[in-house]
Amino acid sequence: MLPEDVVNFIRSSIGSIWALEQLLLLHREPNRVWSVEELTRELRSSLGIVTGVLMQFERVALVEQGEGCYRYRAATPELEAQVERLVSHYAQFPLAVMQTILLAPNHKIQLFADAFRLKKE
Repeated sequence: MLPEDVVNFIRSSIGSIWALEQLLLLHREPNRVWSVEELTRELRSSLGIVTGVLMQFERVALVEQGEGCYRYRAATPELEAQVERLVSHYAQFPLAVMQTILLAPNHKIQLFADAFRLKKE
């Protein structure tokens, strides 16, 4: 149901429903500068989750940080277009977006499972 580019963006940049909600909040108010504490309160989340998502968003160039505060800032017009497409598809197909996030392969879990795989000799 979702276009392949939206699915790819979700899998590469959005690791959880928490991350999606945080991105949507930051995107709604792109000129607002948020402290980690403000985001934690607004999202009713934990400091650890919010901080982890912000670090992830910094790695994929979706936020800029200054003086311990963050704001939405896609690094390129292409990245901004991907976020806009995600926001649009989420407004139309929220369950499809959430399902894509929840069903995305989790590489950490796979690595853990692979550690217990029996090898044939």
